[in-house]
Amino acid sequence: MTNSGIDFSEFSAAKVAYSTLDGKNWGIPFDNGAVINCVRTDILEQAGYTVDDFTDITWSDYMEKAKVVLEKTGTPMLTAQAGSPDQVMMMLQSCGSSLFNADGTVNIEGNEELKAILEIYIQMVKDGTLVEVTDWDQYIASLNNGTAASAMNGCWIMASITPVEDQSGKWALTNMPKLDGIDGATNYSNNGGSSWAISANCQNVDLAVDFMNSTFAGSNELYDDVISKGALATWAPASESEAYNVPVEFFGNDAIYAKIVEFATHTPSNITGAFYYDARDAVGVALSNICQTGADMDSEIKTAQETVEFNMGG
Repeated sequence: MTNSGIDFSEFSAAKVAYSTLDGKNWGIPFDNGAVINCVRTDILEQAGYTVDDFTDITWSDYMEKAKVVLEKTGTPMLTAQAGSPDQVMMMLQSCGSSLFNADGTVNIEGNEELKAILEIYIQMVKDGTLVEVTDWDQYIASLNNGTAASAMNGCWIMASITPVEDQSGKWALTNMPKLDGIDGATNYSNNGGSSWAISANCQNVDLAVDFMNSTFAGSNELYDDVISKGALATWAPASESEAYNVPVEFFGNDAIYAKIVEFATHTPSNITGAFYYDARDAVGVALSNICQTGADMDSEIKTAQETVEFNMGG
């Protein structure tokens, strides 16, 4: 679809990369997976903070403030599903690093960004500022019942936060922390989202391309409609519409939809591939072993590398 007439530069580069192979475009990005940092402003206020204190900051700053929040309120900043590498993956992409190299080889052992991220995660668990829960239901419950001061995840997590109507106005949305001392580190990442593709057996490719160009690659009206169904665009021009700039009472009357689309435009790309989830799972096992049994980090990282290489037939 590279020469289809679709302007791929109008989409988040990180999302375009997911359907790009050998410099060719094979898909059209659809819904947004930009990472958001949703914070409970009432809990932060008890610790003497506002959402601005958690905006455009580094992880070292975040960790220190999280200790204060825990001390003052008894509430951890973060919760995470035990064994899930989601938080690690979001942090890794935020600095433009990947579990694979450009040539497709595994990039786990010797990945300094990954090791630094694992150290942050494990230290926060030790500090009690990040609490692991056993399953997804417990994770969502921690956001809904006030046993976590924030939710850091793809923007789709809002659908699990907003049903608690009596918390309206007690949440605010900002970006995530960035890694200290890492070239290319940003306050932006992605977790989830999807793309459209046109299959090889399509009987009218020109019509299908025209449809995509007139809708997901060119219609503010379409994106204004699907926003009410919980889908946010990665198509940058959508953020200019009135629907995307409307204040949202639940999040302190902030124009969060336009903000999220902007976040997506700053998200670094990462390298995936057919064995991406093998690599994610291997990192998740390593993380679990380190957190739960005190296993040696370097040994676990080495094992993760070898596991993925074995799965790839290397």
